[in-house]
Amino acid sequence: MDRTIENRQEYKELQRRVKREVSKAKQKAYDELYTRLDTREGEKDLYRLARQRDRDGKDVQQVRVIKDRDGRVLTSEESVQRRWKEYFEELMNEENERGKRVEGVNSVEQKVDKIRKDEVRKALKRMKNGKAVGPDDIPVEVWKCLGEAAV
Repeated sequence: MDRTIENRQEYKELQRRVKREVSKAKQKAYDELYTRLDTREGEKDLYRLARQRDRDGKDVQQVRVIKDRDGRVLTSEESVQRRWKEYFEELMNEENERGKRVEGVNSVEQKVDKIRKDEVRKALKRMKNGKAVGPDDIPVEVWKCLGEAAV
């Protein structure tokens, strides 16, 4: 917390010592590993490490098994793909219930004021740059650059 020159020098020296000690510890651990790998037990460890690295390198996102409608496990790649296709076709072609209009609702008949130019100017000022375009597919920056012509 105290950032004096002496404290900084001491910190840097301690940091160098720690790096050296960590490096020595790593080297010692590797040396022990290499000597162990030369033994019979080490050979087993080597194969275990190789299998582990092979498993770690494989894609974990890949789905190998899936259940069908009846809960049976499908393992072949073809049957898994067929089930996914079936699932998504069902999902995407499903008819959803639609809200029905309520009869007897009175709509309000009222005159709506036209949008004033000062309202448009205020709205343009409040808009942030770099946002997604609206239904007109025109970025906010274009409307702002147009200035009064846009209003």
